[in-house]
Amino acid sequence: MTATTAPHQAVPLLLVLNNLLVVCFQVPLARFGNTPRAARATLLPLGAAFLAGGAALAASVVATPWLATLALTLATLALTLAATAFTVAEMLHATVSWELSVTLAPPTAQGAYLGVHGLAQAAQRSIGPLAMTCAIATGPAGWLGLGAALAVVCCTQRHLVRDRGTTALSVPPVTVSEH
Repeated sequence: MTATTAPHQAVPLLLVLNNLLVVCFQVPLARFGNTPRAARATLLPLGAAFLAGGAALAASVVATPWLATLALTLATLALTLAATAFTVAEMLHATVSWELSVTLAPPTAQGAYLGVHGLAQAAQRSIGPLAMTCAIATGPAGWLGLGAALAVVCCTQRHLVRDRGTTALSVPPVTVSEH
């Protein structure tokens, strides 16, 4: 929050926004990854959400001293948009990556596919802080670059994932009325 004109009091509000978005939309957004075809199709909007989040964060750090009030309002709005975009992208990514790692694996290689999925998550946890630090240090160009890089990864993954046309869920559907 030191690189933006947004008030520091916005931080707890953004955390509350993140939590509310997850509580309200995590289950409904899961439908976008309930089949391999749906998960593959979701990769493009997911890339757009990452790009929008990066652009919004870039906009939040651009300050114009001669329009302080407008800059403050725009920075706060941009941070809210970024928090929303990245939260939605994170929820979609979790659904899509799990669905693709489970349903696209041949029956004889499911363990290997899940192992690679676990390694990818470990790599994200290792590389993520470095990528965020670089984006913060670079400023607006860093945030745009991060958003664009994540969008390119989503588009590349969509290109690499074969569309098998299967409609089977990776997890059998369960309703509340079942015992």
